[in-house]
Amino acid sequence: MRTHLQGAFLLIVLLLAFWWALSWAGPIFDSALGGADGAIVARAPTDNTATGEAQADAPLDGNEVAALQGALLQVGYSPGPVDGIMGELTRAAIEEAKGDLGLIEVSDRQLLETLETAVEALESTPDAGEPGS
Repeated sequence: MRTHLQGAFLLIVLLLAFWWALSWAGPIFDSALGGADGAIVARAPTDNTATGEAQADAPLDGNEVAALQGALLQVGYSPGPVDGIMGELTRAAIEEAKGDLGLIEVSDRQLLETLETAVEALESTPDAGEPGS
């Protein structure tokens, strides 16, 4: 009888330790892997079932975040490293660009499209400082 009580006590202690570890580490993993500024930002785009087009408010995947970071750099903002991670510097640069361009209510995807168009226009315009232009 005594070994059964010891085993039950040990099982309860192990379960409590496991519960404590999960309650302590769970929010850390959730924030690090799935949060807005987490390491994993790639998500499958949400499809509109009627048109099959990606919704404008769907989160950007890692490649799109990197493209947005590159476009922000090219037009003069500082999003931090072009790494595809939506960090604090990238979010601040996005908000600054939206404010400067009067696009406060647009999604990040719409801002990306706007900046890509602007970058293409800048690249196709010859520099005024080059000889022969």
